[in-house]
Amino acid sequence: MQLETFYNQFQQKNSRYYKQIGEENFTYFLSLQLLRPVLQKLGHRARVLDVGCGVGPVTLYCAVRARFAFGIDVSNRAIAIATNAQRRLGSKNIRFVCGQLSDGMGDFSLIIASEIIEHIADDKIFAQQLASNLSQGGWLVLTTPSSENLLTQIGFYRTFDRAVGHHRRYTKTSLSALLSQVGFEVVYVRQVEGMLRNVLFTTSLGFLIRFIRGPLIPLFHVVDSWIAKIFGGSDLQVIARKR
Repeated sequence: MQLETFYNQFQQKNSRYYKQIGEENFTYFLSLQLLRPVLQKLGHRARVLDVGCGVGPVTLYCAVRARFAFGIDVSNRAIAIATNAQRRLGSKNIRFVCGQLSDGMGDFSLIIASEIIEHIADDKIFAQQLASNLSQGGWLVLTTPSSENLLTQIGFYRTFDRAVGHHRRYTKTSLSALLSQVGFEVVYVRQVEGMLRNVLFTTSLGFLIRFIRGPLIPLFHVVDSWIAKIFGGSDLQVIARKR
């Protein structure tokens, strides 16, 4: 299935939104934990590229804290929703474009690639394109599914991975080696997302997310992090810097 077709179908569940995501948004809780220190380090001079931005919540979050934010996604439906949200929120220092990552798109100080690389057939070319669009010393924040957890080892994700177009899952070693080959220094890598959280995003139990609100969100993630330490995390988080 072509990426464009898959992601347009995936975005059918999304319609519109009118406000910035909060610091403890359940869906993006772990992503924002990873992203915040890099944005703080760069400050308002940051030029951010969000690859596979979807309907734009993280791009819009970055735009408030950066000089400029650019979101790109292969789904024209997602980009239409993101652009509408941008207009309604009055964000001026942001641009959304429908398309795929390529060389020469810009000279960014931060690139975000969240849950994207596992969908790309040639992950080395994709990693090279990430590096080519970063300024010297620029930062990459990347997340992707991990193979180092109990549920992967017993085959729990096999049907899910095939259905959502995953070409592979990574280990900390394999992902670090790939990024090093194309000119990155891996600064930080860890496994996150225990079985408790991941099952909500990969099964029909996802409807329960709407009931996790307020102080339950950080409490949930404390418990889930304990589970991840015991059984392995289902996701990898990486911060890398272009050499």
